[in-house]
Amino acid sequence: MAEPVVETVVDIAPTEPVQVEPPVIDTKTATELKRELSKELGINLFDVNAEEFAKFKEFQESQKTEQDKLQEQITALNDEKAQWQSKQLEYESKLEASKLGIPQDKIEDALKLAGGDVKELANVIKKYPIFQSKDGISIGIQDNNSYQQPTGNTEVEQYMASNPKIYKK
Repeated sequence: MAEPVVETVVDIAPTEPVQVEPPVIDTKTATELKRELSKELGINLFDVNAEEFAKFKEFQESQKTEQDKLQEQITALNDEKAQWQSKQLEYESKLEASKLGIPQDKIEDALKLAGGDVKELANVIKKYPIFQSKDGISIGIQDNNSYQQPTGNTEVEQYMASNPKIYKK
């Protein structure tokens, strides 16, 4: 005889998702870590007062030789000289450019084409006449042909006069 088939139904309830907690990471800032490290090493880099800083600077200066001090002075003087030379070149180029009729906004471009040499600006003007102003450079001079006498009516007054319905007098 055939054995009866028995089916067993197992009701599996859905389980809740398992929540895995992420590992705790110490989120100290870089400043806090540096502070702890400095305490471990026995120096405190964060609580330096003015006296200690002055003493440290004095110590550094005392460790320098006379040669080092002179070298620092030479470096500072060379930097200052370079600044003065660049200013002088700038003023010379502006003066030469105004003599040649080069407008202010085109001076840098003309100087680049001249290779930074102020004396070569004339050659640049010959080769590239677009750098030269057609009218020349007028500093504080008014053209008598295009000069208009000022009127008493401003733009606002003219607008108000043209719209009498809105602006009643």
